[in-house]
Amino acid sequence: MNGFGKRGSGKRSENARKTAAKGKRSKTESPQKGSSGEPSVADRFLRITEAEVAAVESHPKQPGMYRIAIRLLGELKPDHSDEFEPNFSIPPASNTEDWNDEVDALIAGASAASAADRHETVITVHEDTLVSMRLLKGRRLSPEEWETLRKEEAQEEAYRAALNILERKARTSRELSDALKRKGFAADVIQSCLDRLRSRRMLDDTAYAKRYTEQRATGQRKGRRLIRQELLQRGIAKEDADRALGDLDTDVELEAAYALARKKWPQLKGELRERKMKLTAFLMRRGYPNGVVRSAMDRAIADASDSEERGWGIGYDGEDGDMGSLDWEMNEAADPDALD
Repeated sequence: MNGFGKRGSGKRSENARKTAAKGKRSKTESPQKGSSGEPSVADRFLRITEAEVAAVESHPKQPGMYRIAIRLLGELKPDHSDEFEPNFSIPPASNTEDWNDEVDALIAGASAASAADRHETVITVHEDTLVSMRLLKGRRLSPEEWETLRKEEAQEEAYRAALNILERKARTSRELSDALKRKGFAADVIQSCLDRLRSRRMLDDTAYAKRYTEQRATGQRKGRRLIRQELLQRGIAKEDADRALGDLDTDVELEAAYALARKKWPQLKGELRERKMKLTAFLMRRGYPNGVVRSAMDRAIADASDSEERGWGIGYDGEDGDMGSLDWEMNEAADPDALD
């Protein structure tokens, strides 16, 4: 047996196997806290006195990772020792079959109690941890070394979970921390993971704020006020948000506001004053400052007036509301010399 296989339960009755499973569950469950943060059976019942490396193999699906079979030696905690004590009082049975089932169950319970101080688990560690701690078969670990190894595994698990999250979408430190917390990782493990990602420049809130600002300003045509609010909601520090918005080109913001105003203006109904108020409110909701709103609105209204005076109205070509080819074709038709 290499430490990674399954042990047989022997030829016992169904009741015996169920009883044995309750006692032997600690042999297959990991003694460390899982992704849900709940302590395992060994954490609740066993005081570890020594650990031994039973087997080592490379992980079949994760390059650079190794699976380590660990045999844990310890003693039951006083508060829970009675949970593993078998009850040898045999109640009277109504028939022979029930009597045999009861005897098998008692034997299984006694076996589980005698093995309560020995547990085995499999953990996954990075090759750096394997080398630094010299985790070879037969290597014995002190309780302190075992705790260090458990912490190393939790940190590596959190790191790989963070990489999977970042691979799908860029995140801020707060967003990534919240995602790892929902997966059940402890606060100190999460902090260690974030520090590791920052040291490798895979997590940078300053760079994130700059990219986010540029994308929202040009791609989604949002103003700096709305962008700043969204950055703060994602956990970006005020200093990083202000720095990113300070680097935003004012002309880019003005052109985006003008494009929105030019598209929105023909859709508004009512008197001139009412239409101006509606357009102002629309641009303000998009997060543009007062100066940008006034400039964009005046320019859009002036363009609309010029078009109306020429008799063409407002042409529409795609999202920008540009007259485009329609204006060119009408000018060509009005000027016979242009056709020569």
